[in-house]
Amino acid sequence: MHSFDRRTLLVSTTRAALISGVAGLVAKSPLSIAAAEPAKAFAAEGDAKHPIAIFTKVFQSHTFNELSDAIATIGADGVEATIRSKGHVEPDQADSLIPKLIEALGKNKKLLLIATTGITQADKSTEKLLTVLRDNGVHHYRMGYYRYEKPNSSGSMLQQARNAAAKAKDLAVMNRELGVVGLYQNHYGKDYVGSLIWDLAILMEGIDRQHMGIALDLRHLRAEIAGSYPSAVNVIRPHLRSIFLKDTRREPAAGKSLTESSPVDVPLGEGLVQKELFHDVLQSLPPAPISLHVEYFGQNAIPVNEIQPVVDAYRRDLITLRSWIPTS
Repeated sequence: MHSFDRRTLLVSTTRAALISGVAGLVAKSPLSIAAAEPAKAFAAEGDAKHPIAIFTKVFQSHTFNELSDAIATIGADGVEATIRSKGHVEPDQADSLIPKLIEALGKNKKLLLIATTGITQADKSTEKLLTVLRDNGVHHYRMGYYRYEKPNSSGSMLQQARNAAAKAKDLAVMNRELGVVGLYQNHYGKDYVGSLIWDLAILMEGIDRQHMGIALDLRHLRAEIAGSYPSAVNVIRPHLRSIFLKDTRREPAAGKSLTESSPVDVPLGEGLVQKELFHDVLQSLPPAPISLHVEYFGQNAIPVNEIQPVVDAYRRDLITLRSWIPTS
């Protein structure tokens, strides 16, 4: 088992070394070469710095071949697949099933770009799963969530954020040693570490984004923050690693006033998430996959014979997203 000394983060390779490794594989360390592998796969899909993944949560009732065909119809570069408890692949079956998922996607020239996991700490089960992912060419994984408890039950909220940061630092060391990148997604809701956005700066302090960074969910950002969201983005900008795309607007619940509004999911570009915000975040990212989510059909698995409206929605949102991506 590795010894996860947080001080080893201080000697991690620089972002410039990562970028040069992606461009020309000039970096010599095994870590730099491993980190460059996904970028080589991206190049096979059209030299895209940011290949687009489709989040597979609503497709969990599909077989791997059915999923592959759906992604091909949508036209994305690959998937953000749920490799977690009650996901498309259970973690204890990853060793046998991930190669089969990758093979099925490959039939349509699609990739497993991001693995969505429940990982929050460095331990033996985490090392096992991340090793399986890496050995199958999957170098980006979404982490599980750190959560706040009521103040005073586990310390103040600031102390709880610092406690989560200690776990994140240990996990970042494991990521560095294995040659993978952890992505932490901000999520809407009072119990999530990261929902405040500025607390992500506490979570990621001292961590090189080559090994762990923020997958900024623009829907959750805008659902939580109104006028000051540009400042929130600037606070965490050094840690940005990917973007998760979906959209929302605020609507009052039945019989309630606008001041009691709640976020409602809508097609991309029809709500609070706009092209200018996307551009602002995108220009801060190193090469990495980004992920498109469609949640205005709900978040439960949808049967294969009912999936067509979701496929159509993903196609429409993908067209919108690609129209936002600069061509040069």
